[in-house]
Amino acid sequence: MVRNLKEPSCIVVTVDIEDWPQSTWDHSLEITERAAYNTEKLLELLSVHQQTVTMFVLGKFAEKFPKIIKRIASEGHEIASHGYGHIEIFNQTPLQFRKDIGRAKELLEDLIGKPVIGYRAPDFSIISSTIWAFEILAEQGYEYDSSVFPIISARYGIASWPVFPVCMQLKSGRSIVELPLSTIKAFGRNWPVSGGGYHRLLPSQIILWAIKQVHQAGRPFIAYCHPYEFDALEFDTLKNKIPLKTRLHQGLGRQSFQPKFEKMLSFFEIVQARHVALEQIWPAYTP
Repeated sequence: MVRNLKEPSCIVVTVDIEDWPQSTWDHSLEITERAAYNTEKLLELLSVHQQTVTMFVLGKFAEKFPKIIKRIASEGHEIASHGYGHIEIFNQTPLQFRKDIGRAKELLEDLIGKPVIGYRAPDFSIISSTIWAFEILAEQGYEYDSSVFPIISARYGIASWPVFPVCMQLKSGRSIVELPLSTIKAFGRNWPVSGGGYHRLLPSQIILWAIKQVHQAGRPFIAYCHPYEFDALEFDTLKNKIPLKTRLHQGLGRQSFQPKFEKMLSFFEIVQARHVALEQIWPAYTP
């Protein structure tokens, strides 16, 4: 059945399954047991609400905790790829990127026994200088991506990118759907409102208002988060010497994140990213 995924009751909830120290502080670190614990707690929360979501799983996490990946799949969540090592695309050559996403895809597919068709870049690192990544994603069998933030930002974003999903027509003749992270427009520019740190810091009323604004514009709302954002005590346990500025930037709002997340689960119908990407006809776009 093809559903109207632009109905105001629907949002796409995505979770990047990774480990904060390894993904954000030092890519050479091992994935910690705390990352596994946080992921399992999130699975329990989703089960209570009887909702299934899309999980962009890091290959290193899947390699260390294969039983959790199988649990994710068995509970009906969509498993997509977050690459293998959480290295930003702009810090990889095309050859390195091809190996990274190929390794992650093969690992995940071996664990769950079904194709992995979605991808999200570490730190939303498909930017103007890494548009070449789309060709490699399509070549490797990925059917949709959700990496582009259509905003102005020091770390990521393509300000001129469409704010709605598009079907990209690539030079090779292949195509791939892009599901950009949700934004609202104010003061002549797009502002991020789709999750992560933005949802940690914004009040629930603003988040719900933003979702309604995106729906009224006829766009699906694409939200994202990480299991560690539900863990308010993580920085108290880390042995790494993390500067205060980083602790504040990455830790503020974690204590209030779960209630906000649960409000989204309660107020809206949750749909998986693959349904939005593949069950609608989106405008053609040439990057």
